[in-house]
Amino acid sequence: MSQMTDVARGRRRRYITIGVLVIVLALGAVAWWAADGGDEYATLRGHRGVTRGVAVSPDGGVLASVGDDGTVRLWDAATNRPLGTLDGHAGKVRAVAFPRSGPPLLATAGDDRTVRLWDWPGRSEVAAIDAGPKAAECLAFTPDGRALAAAGGDGAVRLWQTADQKPLRTLKGHAKHVHALAFSPDGKTLASAGEDGTVRLWDWQAGAAAGTLAVGKRHVRALAFSPDGAVLAAAAGGGVRRWEVARRAELPTLGGSTTPHALAFSPDGARLATGNEDGTVQVWEVGTGRPVATLKKHDGVVLAVAFVPDGSTLASAGGDGTVKRWRPRE
Repeated sequence: MSQMTDVARGRRRRYITIGVLVIVLALGAVAWWAADGGDEYATLRGHRGVTRGVAVSPDGGVLASVGDDGTVRLWDAATNRPLGTLDGHAGKVRAVAFPRSGPPLLATAGDDRTVRLWDWPGRSEVAAIDAGPKAAECLAFTPDGRALAAAGGDGAVRLWQTADQKPLRTLKGHAKHVHALAFSPDGKTLASAGEDGTVRLWDWQAGAAAGTLAVGKRHVRALAFSPDGAVLAAAAGGGVRRWEVARRAELPTLGGSTTPHALAFSPDGARLATGNEDGTVQVWEVGTGRPVATLKKHDGVVLAVAFVPDGSTLASAGGDGTVKRWRPRE
C-alpha cells in the first residue's frame, strides 16, 4: 500500500511539473502584453489636433511624433519628457521616419508638399525637398539610409539620395493616392500601396516594376516587411493581409473586426502590432496568427505604431492627439 502511494505521489508530482511547464510556456507566448490593455505607462501630450505619425530613433533613445499642428516633436524615450520641437512645415505633417543607419537624420512629410530632413540632435533643418504637386503622405528610408522615398496625392513614388537630396527616379503605376511605403530589409525591393487597392513591388534601383499583389477595392493604409523580409503585411479594410514575398503567396488574413490603419513588426518578428480605427492597438502572434492583446486607451483612431529597437516597448499615436507608451506587465 505504501509502495503504491509513493508511485501515485510520484506520478502526481510529474503531472504537476508538466502542468506548470505547460502554463509557463503558454504564458511565455503571450505575457509580453496583458490582454486588458493595462500596460500603458505614459501618455505624451503636446500636439494640438490629430497626431499622425510616431517613429523611434535607431538607438531607441528618442521618439519623434508629427501631426496636424504642423510640428515635429521629440521626446526622451527613457523619461518620456519633451526634448524640443522642430518647426518648418506649413500645414499638417503626415509622416515621420528615422533611417536605421547613417547620419543622425529625421525625415518628415506633409501637406505643404515638402519632404524635410532634420539634424535632430542639433534641432536644425538640413533640407526641404519638393515632393511634387500634391501632399506627401508617406516616407521610407532604405535600410542603409542612403536613399529616401516619398509618395502621396499624385500617385507617384519619388526617390532621392539622402546625402545631397539629388533626385534618383520617379516610379509611376498607382492610379490614386499612395498611403504607404516600405523597403525590404535587404533594401532591394520597395513596396507601395494606397487608395487604388493594390500593393506594388518595385526594383527601385532599376526603376522597374517587380510585381503587383491584388488587394481589392479597399484602401491600403500601411505596409510592413517582416524583419527577415519573408513576409509583407498590408493594413486594409477587412484586416491585415499578408504574403510570402518570394512566392507571392497569400497567407491567412489577421483580424477583420476593425479596420487597421498602422502596422509594425516587433524586431524579432514574433509579433505584429496594429493601430485600428476603433481606437485599439492589437498585438498579434505572427506564428499562430492569434491576437494576444487588445490595448484600449486611445480616444479615436490609431494612425501609427512603432516598436523600440529592442522590442521591449511600443508607441502608438492617433486621433486623440496623444502618443502612448506600452510595455509588458511584470
